[in-house]
Amino acid sequence: MRIRNGLAALIGAALLAVAASGSAQEWRGGKARIDGIVKDDKGQPLPNAKVMLRWGRSGHGGPDLTTDKNGRWSIFGLVGGPWDVDFEAAGFTPKKIQIQLQEGSRNDTVDVQLEPQKVQAPAAAAAPAEAAIMVDGKKISKETAAAIEAGNAAMNEKNWSAARESYSKALVEIPDNSALLQRMAFACLGEGNKDEAVKYARTAAEKSPGESAPWQLIAEVEIDRGNAEAGLDALSKVPPEKIVDSGLYTNAGVSLYNKKKLAEAEAAFDKAIAIKPDATSHYYRGLTRYGEKKMKEAREDFQKALELAPDGPDAKEIKDLLSSMK
Repeated sequence: MRIRNGLAALIGAALLAVAASGSAQEWRGGKARIDGIVKDDKGQPLPNAKVMLRWGRSGHGGPDLTTDKNGRWSIFGLVGGPWDVDFEAAGFTPKKIQIQLQEGSRNDTVDVQLEPQKVQAPAAAAAPAEAAIMVDGKKISKETAAAIEAGNAAMNEKNWSAARESYSKALVEIPDNSALLQRMAFACLGEGNKDEAVKYARTAAEKSPGESAPWQLIAEVEIDRGNAEAGLDALSKVPPEKIVDSGLYTNAGVSLYNKKKLAEAEAAFDKAIAIKPDATSHYYRGLTRYGEKKMKEAREDFQKALELAPDGPDAKEIKDLLSSMK
């Protein structure tokens, strides 16, 4: 019995996570709430300031807001992850920051202070000051920002090597940025360099323990390698509600079944079915229970698999097994 490969799907998810998407609404539907206040250089609230949020895993998606009379703004229903936030107000220098939103916990209020724009003297020919490019509250160079943009564009084109090279340049200046480390991991995975992908994913997880994507990447790679135990250990660090791919547990179960670790395999299939009770997981759990001499439970799984997919690829084998169990 072979593991059914879900690695390509994970790489596809990575593209959605780091590149511009055709859907402008991909940032909606999450559970994250964020609020903030915009102030002037003297600490007074700035009404009617523009707040433009752009999801860091998309090239363009995100809402535009305006502060109220008290300089406050808020929004609910955003997806988690890295967000770029731009602030603009008449007479003030624009400011850009990056924040990391969590869907399962309260996010800190964003308190931003804008500086007045400097008025050039009539005789002065100097160019106006450029807005600082901020990532996680740290100013980065234009070269690093350009490298990140180039990496994202390369990922969108599935040019994994070019993406890795661009992200490597950016990591020189911001080596602890979790979002960038995740993108680097996905680029390495796209190249087929699983060792490097896992290395960067583990570093990303260390820098941002609340992020689930690095652990799910590690789980996918380890399970695909046949290291089901290591994969399940990685999944144990992800909140259950964040795991939506039942195939991770199904593949782990198949790997354990092949190693004749039937009790562990059954537990993995239980988790797969709890996420998505499809014919594949029921079929594999039925085989596992059949091997454990749990005939009644095995028959129930086989019957459920046929009910869910009467013409599926395993239907004939399931019918033969059911006939042999009479």
